[in-house]
Amino acid sequence: MMIDNAEFREWIDALYRHPEWRQELRRVVLTDEILELPNLVREIVEIQKRTEQRVGELSATVQSLVEAQNRSEERIGRLENAVAELTEAQKRSEERIGRLENAVAELAEAQKRSEERIGRLENAVAELAEAQKRSEERIGRLENAVAELTEAQKRTEQRVEELAEAQKRSEERIGRLENAVVELAEAQKRSEERIGRLENAVAELAEAQKRTEQRVEELAGEQQKLWVAVGGLQRVIGASVEDEAAGVAEVVLRRKGYRILQPGFSLPLDGEIDVVLPLEDSSGRRLWAMVEAKARLTGRDVRAWSQRMHDLAWHERLKSKGVSGPYLVYAYGIRVDLGALDTAEKEGIGLLKGDGEILAPQGLIEPQIETDST
Repeated sequence: MMIDNAEFREWIDALYRHPEWRQELRRVVLTDEILELPNLVREIVEIQKRTEQRVGELSATVQSLVEAQNRSEERIGRLENAVAELTEAQKRSEERIGRLENAVAELAEAQKRSEERIGRLENAVAELAEAQKRSEERIGRLENAVAELTEAQKRTEQRVEELAEAQKRSEERIGRLENAVVELAEAQKRSEERIGRLENAVAELAEAQKRTEQRVEELAGEQQKLWVAVGGLQRVIGASVEDEAAGVAEVVLRRKGYRILQPGFSLPLDGEIDVVLPLEDSSGRRLWAMVEAKARLTGRDVRAWSQRMHDLAWHERLKSKGVSGPYLVYAYGIRVDLGALDTAEKEGIGLLKGDGEILAPQGLIEPQIETDST
């Protein structure tokens, strides 16, 4: 069924008189997927936050493992130094034992020579006994020599006993060293087993990191798809805001006694003008309503819009597009910040919301044309 323009505007007026109808209309026009987008965005942000937290925990675990590995390497280094010192001490003990063995061999050789000399002395004593009458002085000297040799033999036996005791102590020390080396070898084996377990843990962490990176890449792909969907939604919402601004402006201006010459339209002009609405006042004067539309209107938006509408070069470009002025300037917002209201009052431009005009313009902006100073 076809409806004319007046019926359509009456339908629009009815929607503004009944906000609950507009909400129901949005649910009918917008798809469930678009309405669910904010929830999907919050879920993806939460998943991303948990992923970053898990990556941080994995990084801390790997750092702890690295520190434990460093401590193990320091302990192994100290053990290697201790083994090297024990090896050096063993080498010195073997050298001392070698010298003792040489000394014992020399003592044995001396003992053998002493026994040979004793044998020769005994022969001499036998000969002296036969010639005692002739050589009493020589026998006396031989007796003294035998006594000295006996004392020397006694000292030699005592020294051999001391050497045997020293050898026994050396063997005990060597036994303790051997036990220490066995214990060190066992400790080294346990260290190697721990290092093996640490290597396995690090390998498992690397695999987990790989899976995490894959999941992050998947999430990045999903996020890119989400941005594409959000971009499409922004375009839909932007067009909806401009349409709503045009409808509100037409209703407000008609109520204020202006005649709408044609439906509002947007004008691309080095930055799009959201709504351009040709009007005629009660005296028949032609003028143009210019509306900047935002979902959220801030003081910065109002100031920038006012500066643009007061710019001479902007007036020239508007005139070149057939929009010659004068201009009745409004800013529209679904949500209007307090700063936007204060700025609009200072700048002298009007404010519109979905329920109508909340601030009237202080006057028309007359077009100004740049003149050549020459």
